[in-house]
Amino acid sequence: MLRVAVTGLAALISASRPVPVDRTGAASEKLEATPLVQQIADESLRDVAVAVYDPVHPVIYYNPTLMMRFGPQLEAFFMAHEYAHIALKHTRAGALRADSSGWNQLLQAKELEADCLAAKRLGMARRDASLAAVRFFARLGNTQFDPEHPTGTTRARQILACMPE
Repeated sequence: MLRVAVTGLAALISASRPVPVDRTGAASEKLEATPLVQQIADESLRDVAVAVYDPVHPVIYYNPTLMMRFGPQLEAFFMAHEYAHIALKHTRAGALRADSSGWNQLLQAKELEADCLAAKRLGMARRDASLAAVRFFARLGNTQFDPEHPTGTTRARQILACMPE
């Protein structure tokens, strides 16, 4: 009985602090030591998730309602994609230095790089998540969410090319 009480107390104490969670279930591919990533649910977020790279306090904001609509496989891929942005130290600062014609190309390249790393990190253990992303983006075809993101077809091809065999 005491063990249950102590375990419950420890859970309550840890619940009061934000604890980074790896929603990908992926084996970590070490690029270098990555700081703990805080995840913050935000219902007002218009995108599924957004990563904010900071070398000390990186954050992933996600919309839990949108995540639930897409299901657990796409959620795993989308979160792996956001973690990849942080591991790759993607910021928008570099885009600000690009000329206006190269701005969107630079951001699209970062999206494809994050897609690739996400597929690699998910590996064989979560191949289902990467394949769900391939199907999702393939259905979009030549549609883009915005000029900063590649077409669905381009993203589906990239994910497939990066998945381990």
